[in-house]
Amino acid sequence: MNSDNPLLQSRLLPNYSSVRTEHLEPAVAHILDQNREAITAIIASQSQTPSWKGLVLAMENLEARLNEIIEVIATLGQVPRDDLWRESVSRCAGDIEAYQAQVLQNHDLFLLYQALSNSEAAASFDKAQQYLLTEKLRQFRLAGNELSPTNKIELTRLNRQISSLQWTFLTNARQASKRWTKHITDETELAGLPIETKARLASRAREAGLAGWLITLEEQALYGAIMAACENRPLREELFIANNTRASDHGPTNGPHDNGPVLAELLMLRHQKALLLGYENHAQLSLQNKMATSTDQVLSFLSHRIEQKKEHFAVQTAALHDLAVAMQYPSVQPWDVLFLAQKLGEQQSSISNSELSAYFPFQRMLGGLIVVVKRLFGVDLVEQHSFDTWHPDVRMFEVRDAGELLGHFFIDPFMRAPKTNGCWMQSARNRRITDEGVLVTPIAIFHGNFPPEAEGAPSLLSHIQMSMLFHEVGHCLKQLLTRSPYGSLSGVDSTGRDSAEVLGKCAEQWCWSKETLLWLARHFETDSRLSVEQVDQVLAARKAQFWPGEALELTYALFDFELHRTYGDGRSVYEVLLRSQKAVHPLPFIENDGFANTFDYMVTGYDAGYFGYVWAEALAEQVFVKFEQNSVFNPQTGLAYREAFYAPGAECAVLESFEIFTSHSANGFK
Repeated sequence: MNSDNPLLQSRLLPNYSSVRTEHLEPAVAHILDQNREAITAIIASQSQTPSWKGLVLAMENLEARLNEIIEVIATLGQVPRDDLWRESVSRCAGDIEAYQAQVLQNHDLFLLYQALSNSEAAASFDKAQQYLLTEKLRQFRLAGNELSPTNKIELTRLNRQISSLQWTFLTNARQASKRWTKHITDETELAGLPIETKARLASRAREAGLAGWLITLEEQALYGAIMAACENRPLREELFIANNTRASDHGPTNGPHDNGPVLAELLMLRHQKALLLGYENHAQLSLQNKMATSTDQVLSFLSHRIEQKKEHFAVQTAALHDLAVAMQYPSVQPWDVLFLAQKLGEQQSSISNSELSAYFPFQRMLGGLIVVVKRLFGVDLVEQHSFDTWHPDVRMFEVRDAGELLGHFFIDPFMRAPKTNGCWMQSARNRRITDEGVLVTPIAIFHGNFPPEAEGAPSLLSHIQMSMLFHEVGHCLKQLLTRSPYGSLSGVDSTGRDSAEVLGKCAEQWCWSKETLLWLARHFETDSRLSVEQVDQVLAARKAQFWPGEALELTYALFDFELHRTYGDGRSVYEVLLRSQKAVHPLPFIENDGFANTFDYMVTGYDAGYFGYVWAEALAEQVFVKFEQNSVFNPQTGLAYREAFYAPGAECAVLESFEIFTSHSANGFK
């Protein structure tokens, strides 16, 4: 059926360019129907003596086939699409969500997995098999398979409402961000902004049919660039208040997109779901697929991390206040923090952030990454020039180890409308070995939002953008270098969000390494390197400029976790935020800060899990010490890292990988 439908054709790589709107729903419906029939047959054939191949691998194949179509459709959403496409995707998503819920609530399937887990055969299963069985049973239980019929119905209702509210939250946040704009016609009001920032504001104005410059709240990176460099203090104040009161019932954008009631109801429903499933709170439920094992462990870690950073935060805060006095500010206000930190950083370095970008042209950074991957992990990224793609900007590499094809790596680096504005990694296909013994190689995609290249003008990255490139490629390498034979364990997402972030944070460490910067940074016009003195200055400036971000990261982590752990204690969302701010840092804040109303991590899978970023950063710092002991490009250390972190599937917990790697010596494993 539908042999001409590109979504249903079996190929080494997806046929992206051939997919049309009319292919979506028939392909999804066909696979869902086939999967349902196959599940009925699996249950019948496995009812007496369930086996690994007949049950687990058979279900893995069904899941993989559907996931691969989902990922193709998601990728194609990064190019212009009409309303018919979006409506079709929405219907497909609803059908897929309903199907996935039905599978996890299929009690007969649950009993088969349970029977296999308790069988004599399971006693001889290897670590990966036992972990996969345990993980599947956990998913079945969280779907309500051990609940009474009445409670199953209640869980379905809660899940449906939670999903709807999360979508409403995101929609409100987007709409509220569009409500506020600031049209500037006098360039002196933008004093201090880099040329490239003003150019982007001018471009936004032209797109809106205006002369001059247009400031919006839709791009947070641009907002941050303005807050860090704009000398116009009243404009910074206006912009800060508009940004931090979005989607709330106060501030200049208050109105129909208030997320306050949405968040309150969402927290209530999550708490009810946790209680229904036998947990004390949503934070405890959230930890079921994370490396932290208890809420006390998370709180202990965060308290320790805050204590570690307090002296540094206090020193930097004092420096901010001294600079504010020198600049004749009556006091330090929230809209001053990034600006003053930027000024302090500039005092540390003879090279500005704008000038530094000239040393980070995208093509050189990518080329440097390819060399690093080869040197550290023994892997070649071989660029291909003939392949099917969704956009001309996309590049594709075969990933090879001693000639053996391991997988495919796509790079879509530049920002364009309507592409999602951000940097992220997509697990487009997980590595697996089918029940017939056929190897299916993985696909990873890096999506970037870097400035596009123009004729005679390369794409120049900020130091932060360079670190984002390394971060996401760190995720991609996990997807591509694993040797796990099971699709449910080989994908980056299968390790849990906090565990996955360790790999990205580790890769970032190279960007802030003196050794890396001396080797990799080259001026795009003169090919000159940064001097040792300049690199030292850049790294010193980083400490002065980036600590407010560290403080906010800790605040968000504590706030998100406490908000879900302490629901029902009588405190409002703002009161939890205020207490978290005071616990972490002495920075000023505005009354009725509405930050939480646009904190989209709480509705995109990081609810009660944002602490994972902080946890990952702490682990990554310790991992990188091991590289610094010999050379950050030491091949023996790199191969040890590959074996400990990249090669295993999700059955090897990140903390276990950490212990294996940190016990490694230059001559091998102890």
